[in-house]
Amino acid sequence: MTYTLNDYYEIADSTSARVEVYSNNSTATALLAHHLQSSSAEMAEINVCECIDNNSPTLPMPTALMPILDSKILAANKRVVVTGIDSYLSLIAEKDRKAFMTALHSRIDDDKMNVAYLISKNKFDVSSFTNPKYENSLQIVYIGNEGQYLTEPSVSVVSSKWVRQGDNPTDWNYLLKALDQFEPTGDFTVVLSNGTKIQAGLSENVTQITDIVSIAQRFYRLPASLGETVLEKLMVECRKDDVTVRNLLVSRFVAENATLRLAVKRLLELRTDELWPAYVWYIKQVIDSDSYLAKVLLESVTADSLLRRYICTAAIEVLNGENAQKFAKERAAAIKELGDETVTLINEFISAVKPQVEIVVARWLNCGKEVENIEIVRRVAESDLTVGLPLLWRNSYPLLSDYLSDGYNYSDRDLTTYFRDYRRLRVANTVTEEFVKKAYDSVLPNSFTLRDSVLRELSVDSNTALLIVDGMGAEYYPLLLALAKRHSLNIEAATVATIHLPSSTKYNEITWNKDRLLDPVHGVDNVSHNGAEKFESNSPEENIVATLSKFETVVKRIANALQKYKRVVVTADHGSSRLAVIAHEKELNKTLPWNSEPLSCRYGIAPTNVQPPSEVESYYNADKNITYWVVRGYNRLPKKGAMSVHGGATLEERLVPVVVFTATKVEQETKPIDKKSVEQLAEKMGFDDI
Repeated sequence: MTYTLNDYYEIADSTSARVEVYSNNSTATALLAHHLQSSSAEMAEINVCECIDNNSPTLPMPTALMPILDSKILAANKRVVVTGIDSYLSLIAEKDRKAFMTALHSRIDDDKMNVAYLISKNKFDVSSFTNPKYENSLQIVYIGNEGQYLTEPSVSVVSSKWVRQGDNPTDWNYLLKALDQFEPTGDFTVVLSNGTKIQAGLSENVTQITDIVSIAQRFYRLPASLGETVLEKLMVECRKDDVTVRNLLVSRFVAENATLRLAVKRLLELRTDELWPAYVWYIKQVIDSDSYLAKVLLESVTADSLLRRYICTAAIEVLNGENAQKFAKERAAAIKELGDETVTLINEFISAVKPQVEIVVARWLNCGKEVENIEIVRRVAESDLTVGLPLLWRNSYPLLSDYLSDGYNYSDRDLTTYFRDYRRLRVANTVTEEFVKKAYDSVLPNSFTLRDSVLRELSVDSNTALLIVDGMGAEYYPLLLALAKRHSLNIEAATVATIHLPSSTKYNEITWNKDRLLDPVHGVDNVSHNGAEKFESNSPEENIVATLSKFETVVKRIANALQKYKRVVVTADHGSSRLAVIAHEKELNKTLPWNSEPLSCRYGIAPTNVQPPSEVESYYNADKNITYWVVRGYNRLPKKGAMSVHGGATLEERLVPVVVFTATKVEQETKPIDKKSVEQLAEKMGFDDI
């Protein structure tokens, strides 16, 4: 009989060897999730790819693979669910598929391993299991009625001697990971570093390309009529098509590389080629004569001087000319295609144009390089930030523009103003007496809920993951929302919430199911403590750039997690106060009296039978039965060592974002999270997952 998923869940727990034949990949995904998350017994997943060594020049056949799989199953010492079988079977010939099924049959009959093998209905060979006893004893179980038809994956195998690896799989292990846990489809190229021989036993949809003519036709679009000798010469020396001088240049350069965006990159790649001057000649014939590259090549250049002329010399020549905007855009597109070798020269260019005014320089700091962003922050810090980020910089450094955005509020006008001013002062690396007083006087609104209360409600959903960004205070709330909009990430709900005092990690441990806890992002807090590079002294603008860059990692983690989970909650353990350190450096704070050395310069254990002074907040930790005095504003306690960026009671330390990202398209405007909306959201999640 065929079971529905829900019916099978009731009898899924087992300690016997079993084959679970699923009808489609959606069924398989749900089944695997049930095994790993909902099973009463602890289970582990083993993918067939784990049985194949990295860099193996051949794909092991079933007789070699199955004993390795057996050992891994036994070594797990728990019930195991095996995935990736369908991907493996798609790569081997029919006779070897039968050998696999025969081996599987013997293992089911022996029933010596605590394992469930997941195989699609399309790949399962029932001929070895015709006896009704297998179904009656639940050794073979069919799950799901809705079948699927997927075209077999098409795989081309070639040696790296002829083809660049790029993003392609470089071994059989890597390929199986790329195919799928379940039934695969799609086109793939495997570039083997030592795959120069034909392997027997592979399926018809795996094409092993080893001869020169086939490789030239398949990967270089070269005509076979040229003959093997010429084709090998072209691929080794030129890797492109044609034998005439012009065709050699075209094939070596490739038409798409002969563009204003890619030409410099290609010329630099060919810098050791004896035909390099001919490539320059070729490019000058095909590019726009009114382009920046044409201006660069007006003077004689060599392979050694091209990059400096392109990045520095020619740019300075046309810095404020009639076509400066157009030239700067073209230059940026080309530089973005280049590697780290551009950084030193971009820095050289920045130094050369330092005396120039912003309106001249801004258009040229547009390559997205870190050194440019540092210079942008330096110039922005010297501008009048009381009116916000100057318009001319907004497109040059989107992360900074998002950080300083005034387009998002905190559901409280005073709080919105507070964090707006805080961000501007932080970028300017300064603090005023007025803001020091504001930090001291600011009181946390009662409307803000406790972060842990929000997370407690959200954590009950098995399809919701959590990403913790260490040290991400409420100052980054607009940045997080702006990045979500920029990257088309759906937000179901968002707010800022309060943490426990003292505002340090050890007092704000977050409870969440470890299986749904994503790798945390630590960079934001690390930079706050140590600078852009740990234990080094960095300029304020370097630290701003380093901090903002961590949010690119945050966005990637969210996007990747939404491929697996329906929702991803992003929050922080605590915030930080860079302005507290600056206030201390500017001597705008004061050191409060303390009878002995406190735990931190920002908090200590409250003395017994003493009323707290107005300069501190008293906070009782029920779990530890300890009352702490936590410093208000930017003042400090007489603790030896450097001024801490957190631990105190400022708004930037004790308020953190809580943003719920969803894989589902959201039509309505993002609503803040409050107690009622949290309950509604939790109820909705429970309903969706029934």
